[in-house]
Amino acid sequence: MPQNQMLKQNKNSRTGCMKKGFFGCAFLFLFFFVMIIAIFLAVKLPEIDIPDDETEKNKYEIVTDSLTNEKVINSSFSWRFMDNNLRRRKYDLSFRLLEKDVKQAIDHIEQVSQMSYSELGIDFGTRSPDPVLEARIVWAEVYRQVYSNSIPQMKLIFKGFNKIFEEENFGSKDRVIFVVTFIQNIPYDRPGGVLDLFPPIGTLAYRFGDCDSKALLLYVILEKMNVDCAMLWSYKYKHAMLGVSVSRGGQFKSIKGKRYYFLETTYPGWQIGELPPEFKNKRFWFIDEIDSEANVYSEEDEELNSPDEEESNRELRPSPANP
Repeated sequence: MPQNQMLKQNKNSRTGCMKKGFFGCAFLFLFFFVMIIAIFLAVKLPEIDIPDDETEKNKYEIVTDSLTNEKVINSSFSWRFMDNNLRRRKYDLSFRLLEKDVKQAIDHIEQVSQMSYSELGIDFGTRSPDPVLEARIVWAEVYRQVYSNSIPQMKLIFKGFNKIFEEENFGSKDRVIFVVTFIQNIPYDRPGGVLDLFPPIGTLAYRFGDCDSKALLLYVILEKMNVDCAMLWSYKYKHAMLGVSVSRGGQFKSIKGKRYYFLETTYPGWQIGELPPEFKNKRFWFIDEIDSEANVYSEEDEELNSPDEEESNRELRPSPANP
């Protein structure tokens, strides 16, 4: 058979999609593709669990032991914490607080706001005090009163944190940073009222607090953890922070020969020893160990007794940070 005749015969003998041409093949491929997709969608695939430290959660509850059917306030918080081993986890922490304890603490704030100077143990004599010195002494006594009154209400809170530390196998550094980040992540808002101040248990119950309310809460907890603290606040900057006596670098204020490093509690992210740039002049910061019975006023603070006229007309209330 001639070669050209063989090619013609082979060409005419093609069958199937090759014989139908390109569009015939495309239709068949499209049909099979649609069928495969339909089968795939009809089959429920098993969920794939990919471990991720960011999504890992540890849940804890700190409860009050109440056998008298008293009213309880439930407060929950969530935040992320990275320990010394670089384990980053999300923590869900809830508190069950007795309503009567919270009410008593709030009532005490109101009582303190109505106290006279003599009831606070303050005596300026016959002279009219300088407004800066007055603010320094009065607020030191207010903070001292609130701190002392809060200790009995926080006993179960202390036990709850100790239980968490043991279960998480935290070292001393992790324990401190765990509590610091917890306080920093509590939402900021002003409590209102005459003193515009929450007691420590009030900040937990209402789930928010301002600069000195959150600093007081952290003060109470860290002191129970044997971390020496002091209260820092500024008449000029209208702000309050916590001072912690730890071995590290950074900005600090001294009292009685001890260094207390600035710790911003208002917002997350601030490290021990960091002082916000807008509050950087340490001369305008007061410091007091409010857990001490002695009233100690350093000579360094006495330098602040001559504010300018603009500062004298300001209110005496600490204000929030703006990091």
